[in-house]
Amino acid sequence: MTIFQDAPQAVVFGDDALLDRLHTPVWIFDIEQEKMRYANAAALRFWEAEAPQELYNRDFSPTMSEATRRRLADYLPRLTGGEVIDEHWSFYPGGQAVSLHCRCSHLVMSDGRSGMLVEGVDSAVSLDASSLRALEAVRHSSMMVSVFDDKGRLLVRNPAALEARGALASFHDCFTDRDLAERLLPQLEQESRCSLEAIMRHNDGARWHHVDMCHATDPETGRPMIVMGELDITSRKVLEGAQRVSHRQLEVVIEGLDLGLLLEDEHRRVIVANQAFCDLFGIEAPPESLAGMDCREAAQSTKGYFTEPDAFVARIEELVVTRRKQTRDLLAMANGRFLERAYTPLFVADEYHGHLWAYRDVTRQKRQQAFWAHQASTDPLTGLANRRSFEEAAQRVARSVEGGEFEAALLMIDIDRFKAINDSLGHAEGDKGLKLLANTLRDNLRPSDLPCRTGGEEFMVIMPDMAHEEAESVAWRLLRRIAEATVDAQELPFHFTVSIGVTRFRPSDANISAVTQRADAAMYQAKDDGRNCVAARW
Repeated sequence: MTIFQDAPQAVVFGDDALLDRLHTPVWIFDIEQEKMRYANAAALRFWEAEAPQELYNRDFSPTMSEATRRRLADYLPRLTGGEVIDEHWSFYPGGQAVSLHCRCSHLVMSDGRSGMLVEGVDSAVSLDASSLRALEAVRHSSMMVSVFDDKGRLLVRNPAALEARGALASFHDCFTDRDLAERLLPQLEQESRCSLEAIMRHNDGARWHHVDMCHATDPETGRPMIVMGELDITSRKVLEGAQRVSHRQLEVVIEGLDLGLLLEDEHRRVIVANQAFCDLFGIEAPPESLAGMDCREAAQSTKGYFTEPDAFVARIEELVVTRRKQTRDLLAMANGRFLERAYTPLFVADEYHGHLWAYRDVTRQKRQQAFWAHQASTDPLTGLANRRSFEEAAQRVARSVEGGEFEAALLMIDIDRFKAINDSLGHAEGDKGLKLLANTLRDNLRPSDLPCRTGGEEFMVIMPDMAHEEAESVAWRLLRRIAEATVDAQELPFHFTVSIGVTRFRPSDANISAVTQRADAAMYQAKDDGRNCVAARW
């Protein structure tokens, strides 16, 4: 007689247990403790055990995968609830795989706990090796696979689906949006397959899943069923959300910058441009419409905006070829504006991925700089160059004379008895005389000559590329023009005269002081000669 451990009361006929007469294996398995509690003779043969006690003492834990444990954990509440489960199992009693269709039902053991009564039965559905392998793959896959009938009632699910959603049994329960589930059922009746990304219910809360669904036929009943596979994509969705936020933040920053930005790929196609770029180049189309545009064509079409069109295009090509960062290129535009351009090549892990152009309108700054430079180099009363400008220009001319490029002359002009004019008529009238002298110089000199006010009533004129004989002739002409000019004074118009000293820049002059001292000596010689006259020292 077979020894029963926690077995049901066996029906005994003579000396043989009735269950031992069965040709199909029957056993009782303790799911909680992972132990065998009973096996009939056929089961002993199936499990390759020589005696019942050997099988009861066998440790099944090392041979059970986590997927198997989850699967059995799903069985226990279903069996306790009265469900009978029919499924194919693969066992490895002697290390070799054996496939068996099992009918599992609930059984109360002697200690009151629930056990699982397993009957190996003949199945109307025979599975070939490929089908068995596919079934095992589904059981051990991390993809959540659930099968529902056409009404949305759960038929079976793999361990991954069980672990993710143990207490939720219906198709509708799987979705956080039940209205979506309601729409999907009739949609699946019209379409054999359906894929979507949705927020699904999960033991850990709501999770983003990629869901694939298809219609199939239940091999047992022949009725329609729905097979649903799910992959958790929550991490990807979180990353995509963060990327969208970062992208939008970057868009806000780009649009808020007072810079015209143009990002090109490695093939010179526009990736992105901002509104400031369109405004700078008078592009009426929205910046997003520039995406994909060929930047070579764009450069050719806009080069007419610049005072040096060909140089504008050539410089772009040079920067793109050399791929060296350039922080400041000043571009003069035909309409009088100035743009500052920066070029930045983009490298990722030493691999070139395009470049960024940044354009900034610096017209206001350039005009301000020009104004400040003019103020710093101009006498505010007469508008002539001041002493600082004179010294800088004289240095340049002296270097050219020393290098043998040309001759140059220098005039020193001083108003005769200017203190008496100020004392008798007032400084306002004296200022009128200074302005008259400045205007006379401007009107009677070449564009290349530089008249300067270097002191109160002292003026200098630098005359590059002029021989000393011609310079003396110019000085006499200026002397006459000044003497003939009339100052429109408040009380009574008046005239004044000047004394002019003439000299030349010598290649041997050690510094500017040498030439100015000769001009000063010549001017005082003119004063000593009776004023209103020209004296020269070469």
